[in-house]
Amino acid sequence: MFPCTVFQQGRRTMISTSFPYAFLARQVVAESVEKGGDPANTTNRPLMTDHVKNINSYVRQNRADYILPPVTLNARQLPALHLPRGNFKNRLGFMVVGDDVRFYVTDGQHRITAIRGHGSGRSAIPGLVDLEQGFEDDSLAVLIVVEEDLKRIHQDFADAAQTKQIPASLLAVYNTREPVNGVLADLVDRTRFFRGRVDATSKTLPKASQAVFLLNQVRQFVKELLFADYALSEDSVARQSSRLLADPRARDELVADAVALVEALSEHMDPWREICALPTSGGPANQVADFRQQYVNMTATGLVIIGRVAYEIRKSADLDWRKDTYRRLATEIDWRRSGSLWAGTILSPDGKISTQRGPVREAADRVKHQLGLLAAA
Repeated sequence: MFPCTVFQQGRRTMISTSFPYAFLARQVVAESVEKGGDPANTTNRPLMTDHVKNINSYVRQNRADYILPPVTLNARQLPALHLPRGNFKNRLGFMVVGDDVRFYVTDGQHRITAIRGHGSGRSAIPGLVDLEQGFEDDSLAVLIVVEEDLKRIHQDFADAAQTKQIPASLLAVYNTREPVNGVLADLVDRTRFFRGRVDATSKTLPKASQAVFLLNQVRQFVKELLFADYALSEDSVARQSSRLLADPRARDELVADAVALVEALSEHMDPWREICALPTSGGPANQVADFRQQYVNMTATGLVIIGRVAYEIRKSADLDWRKDTYRRLATEIDWRRSGSLWAGTILSPDGKISTQRGPVREAADRVKHQLGLLAAA
């Protein structure tokens, strides 16, 4: 017996409640279509085991403070409901479910499968319902739609999928479990060039924006400092950063060195030096958009190149040498788009800046060579 709220959406009855994990594992059915099969005759898309594994691992690793959003289930027939009489639009009551009753997944099969477990042998994903894991008292919120028409169930799944992805820059602010994002927050807060000048909400940077970079572009810069690869997959970033930054001292060292790098560039490199003297808003701040058209180091690709070169510099344990080389990176490299280093690498004949790995690597190697960090080929 489950306490519930019964209400209407359109002409259909909806039931809102929560089910314990053991109940979900036992009495909720996810009819997944086999790859290459006919989706018209099943209620769910093919199961993606990597997605199930990610959900399962996330919950286990964050046992004390995880969150799983509600799932949408389908009841082919109206369950036994005990409700007060009256013409209330929303009614509180109880739903009685027998052992033979089954609910079907409309949206959320990967969450249900992560709770139940999947597969066998070495590739098996253990279920959260294992008592030794301590999830026996946890429950998941569910919305039950009373619907027997399979086509309408398919439409419910499509309607439930009408969500908009969070921009990468905003996700970098919110996802504080990721060690790289903690470094990112400190770097932005502690540097003159980034503080108050980074756009953390947009997906792309408008041409006339007064911001210097998107937060996600600064995050790519941090990935370069750590891994020398701005395009490293998020799974690899999470795995490697948790290892490299597990020690607070290692994290603090990275933040301190990244701040030293950005401050050195802000003091000596054009146009960062000029931008630091500008207000973060108002008419004078519109100069940022002009600088973006003139300088490589005002583009995401330029920022990645700086991070790639700094990764090489950070290999030295000599902090004074690092500081001096950061200054040389600011003063000895011509960061204007007309500079000779960029033609034939990241800069196309029509003036567009490439973001592909090959041209970025070649341009970074040219900078390293000019600074004496890389021998001539």
